Amino acid sequence: MLKNKLKIISLITLLVVSLYMPLVNADDTTTPISEDTNTETNVDTTNEANTNETNTENEAVETNEDQDTSFTIKNGDEYLCKDTVSIDTPVDGNVFILANNVTINSPIGGDAFICAKNVNITENGYIYSNLFVCAQDITVKGKVYNIYSTSKNLTLDGIVYRDVKSVCDTLNINSAIGRDVYVSVSNINFKEKSSSEETDDITTYGNIQGNLTYSSTQEISIPDGSVVGTTKYNKETVETPSSSEKIASYIKSFGALAVSTIIIWLLSLWISPKLKLKKETPLTIKKVFGSIGLGILIPLALIILSILILMIPIASQLTIFILCLLAILFFISVSISIIDINKFITKKFKVDKTISQLGTLIISTLVFWVLSLIPYLGSLVSFIGITYGIGTISNRLIDTNKKDTKKDNKDTDK
Repeated sequence: MLKNKLKIISLITLLVVSLYMPLVNADDTTTPISEDTNTETNVDTTNEANTNETNTENEAVETNEDQDTSFTIKNGDEYLCKDTVSIDTPVDGNVFILANNVTINSPIGGDAFICAKNVNITENGYIYSNLFVCAQDITVKGKVYNIYSTSKNLTLDGIVYRDVKSVCDTLNINSAIGRDVYVSVSNINFKEKSSSEETDDITTYGNIQGNLTYSSTQEISIPDGSVVGTTKYNKETVETPSSSEKIASYIKSFGALAVSTIIIWLLSLWISPKLKLKKETPLTIKKVFGSIGLGILIPLALIILSILILMIPIASQLTIFILCLLAILFFISVSISIIDINKFITKKFKVDKTISQLGTLIISTLVFWVLSLIPYLGSLVSFIGITYGIGTISNRLIDTNKKDTKKDNKDTDK
């Protein structure tokens, strides 16, 4: 349960913060601790050179175009959406990345929000603030202040100055963590200190300078001396629901689907004659496949549109509206599919009375719900129900818009 909750919280945090963080000034980030003064000095010196000696650099460029200029710093937030992303230039701001493979090879002055398959923070990578990441494999060889992550594997070869809060399958600690670790995990591996090693450098072996709090299905053996503070273990239990609980959950599931379908059916009959389900639209194979195809394209188009809008700080708030619209479409899509099937049945068997149509609607809902519970077949039935429902909604909106346009044209001609 903890893994699922943390995953949901992490994803919601990643989305919400990514929408509002562009409004935050990245200059308010915490100053790095003294253990890495060289990196900090290099960045600050370059900033001074770029600020106070701009005229000198411009003259040098005009005099000799082949002369190498000093490295630049990207000011402001970065929004990147590619298959492969590599950050090789310092960024004075926050970074938002959606990619397949991500490599951080330079300092980032603010927070990093990353959703990818593989994430690699190299030895030259330095995240001055928080790292929020959702990936399959995460490797940190550089320096990070705080890590908030969900992943399959999390490997820490570099330094984490403060806390690590993570949900992962395997956690590999090969260097120092400055404060506490909170993790839901299956296995924790520490790089042990060599017996022949005389140095007291804590970065040469796996250790936690604060406390370790972890939850797992079984207790994990922690090497002596790896945790300076206290170690707390919370056992994760897999609860098996009883027969009565299963029956109750089935009843709730069917009841929720039936109630939502009936409400949408009644609303569609009451709101407008254009949305009445008695409209003569024969259910053909061509219509079914056309609606399913449209039901696949519409969500993809909305997702791509929301990602593009998210890259525009001024219009990024529209992403919330698009995602809410997409959620509503998914919520009512199955009910719309059931209503359309029920319309075909009532027309086929000439069921005209409203109360009789309501009865067949409940039966249609029950049949669809039972089919969705069958292994393998249920997934296909649910997919068809969702895509066909979204496609049907889109088709009706398009038809309504066409009729309104034709009516306006006729009124204009008159």
